[in-house]
Order: sequence, then structure tokens, then C-alpha cells
Amino acid sequence: MRMALVRAMATAALMGAAAPAMAAGPEYSTFLRLVDAPTGSYDQMVAAVPGALERAGWQLITSHEAGTGGCVHRARTFVVNAPAFTAEVLKHGPRAAFALPLRLSVYEDDLGVHLAAVNPQSLARTIVGETFEAPSTEVVNQLRAMTASGFPGKPVAVPYGQRRSQGLIDKTMGVVAGGPFPGKIEQGRSVKSGPGTTVADVAGKLMAAGAKATKRWGLRSVYRFDLPGQNATLVGFTGGPMESKSYAIVGPGLDDSRAKYACPGLDHAAAYPIELLVVEEGNDVKVLLIDEMFRMKMYFEDAGKMKFAANMAMPGSIEDELRDLIEDAF
Repeated sequence: MRMALVRAMATAALMGAAAPAMAAGPEYSTFLRLVDAPTGSYDQMVAAVPGALERAGWQLITSHEAGTGGCVHRARTFVVNAPAFTAEVLKHGPRAAFALPLRLSVYEDDLGVHLAAVNPQSLARTIVGETFEAPSTEVVNQLRAMTASGFPGKPVAVPYGQRRSQGLIDKTMGVVAGGPFPGKIEQGRSVKSGPGTTVADVAGKLMAAGAKATKRWGLRSVYRFDLPGQNATLVGFTGGPMESKSYAIVGPGLDDSRAKYACPGLDHAAAYPIELLVVEEGNDVKVLLIDEMFRMKMYFEDAGKMKFAANMAMPGSIEDELRDLIEDAF
């Protein structure tokens, strides 16, 4: 099946297949670059992030050094709870929590050091709904205010990554990983709730199962975030081999001016960790995840059709390891 999809995508790409028309709307990029600073200021900028978050009234859930595959440059990802934004997202139910938490990254490239974020205007429009605009715009304004003063470097507002004029992500070449987001949520496991199988119990088991990195992609548990006001928890997983491979594949993305940079794909570091949602629905505790091919499109679609076709096995392999971790937890 995978080989058939590869052939279909490659053939369509070579023939210049047209993408379906998209409804007009504000165009949002997947990522936003917020700060530029000189080469050599990486440690200074990394050290400044926790204080800036605290001044904004936000919570740093965790941070980790991104996998770079031995690149001369570095990146660090920050997982953040912005309480007001979280509350607005969760008004749409616990499954909307896949739009949470906020993710920032400090990364180096050939020009210097930068602070970037996944753009909630794009992400939340896909996950929560086409009309979920005001809360995500407000949190972007807060991000910019957070870095406008008392933060090293020069504030900027540079969109990059895939640009979309709607939340709906279409299928690539009409065959791969597109459609309304609710249909992209998959069930990893469902158990009857009860003693030993509460949301908290299951989240704890997932964290424990991810204490040791998986063999191929190095997946490990890196955070747990109990969703306020919900009987639900997010558990985040990431791995150095998965990250470095993803950044190598996406490369400069849509920005050809970065093609000769060392490791240009590090500007996508905020795409990870991957979240699993543990939630009680009815009498069951469920572990939910996003179809991994679709998730790759959410964050890395700017890699281009041919790179997706050449790496078709990767998302399924990552999802297999996530599902193995879920089984290990039980």
C-alpha cells in the first residue's frame, strides 16, 4: 500500500497535478519567527526564555535540546501553558487540546540566533475550527509583547513554513493524509475506567513506559500536562533521531535563500513533542493520537510533495513506535 501511494504521489507531482481550490481567508504560516539575535547569543537567549514566560504569567511545562544529528547548530524547544488561551481552547472540549500547549524554540542558523513559535493562528484553525481566530490572534499578540522589551535580540514578525488560507488541510495529490481534523484523531487504547485505570493512572503509566527511549526514533516521554477543568491529560513524546531526520527532510522548506545553510530545518524545532491525549469519555479511559502522516503535514508540508513521497514510511514507523509505547504502558 505504501509503495502504491509513493508511486501515485510521485506520478502526480511529475505531472504537475493541481491542488484543490481553497476557500479565501486570512493566510497564516505554520511558524512565526519572533526574535533575531547575533551569532554566539544562543545560551543567553535560552536562559532568557523562562523569565519572559514568568513575566507574561505563563507556565513553562518543560524544555529539551532538539535532536540535530550532529549539526554545528543547536536548538532548544520550550513547551508552554498560556492559561487564558488554554481555557479558550478547552471550551471546545478535551479533544481540542491537540492545539495545546504552545511550543517555542530557540535555534541557531548561519545568520545568528532566533526565537520562534508554532503559529497558533494556523494550528488552532485546523484543530479547533475555522472560526477560532480571536483567541489565537490574542495569544500571538501576547507572544510579541513578551519579546518586545527586556528580551535579548531584535523583535521581528516573520512568518515561515507552510502558508494556508484555511484550517482544512487537503489531501496531497488527492490520496494522502488530508481532510477534517476530527477524523484524524485515532484511538491507541481504550479501557474501562475504575480503580487503577483513571486518567491519572493511565497518564502515569504512559510516562513510565516512555522513560526508556525507543530503538529507532528514540521516542521518550518528556512531559505531562493535566488539562485544567477537564478529566484529561496530555503526555508529550519526542526523540532525537526523529527530530533530526525531520529537520533534514524539510530543509529550507519554502525559503530557497536558506538552501545553503547548515541544517536549515532546525527552524522547525517547535514542531515537537508529539502529544498523546488521555481522556475519560463515557465509562472508558482512552488514549488518543493524531494520525502521524497528517501530523507531519500539519508541521512539515513545506518540505514539498516529492520529499513526502520519498519518506512515506517514516510517519507510519513513528506511529508504530507510539502504539508500542501505549501497549507497553498496559
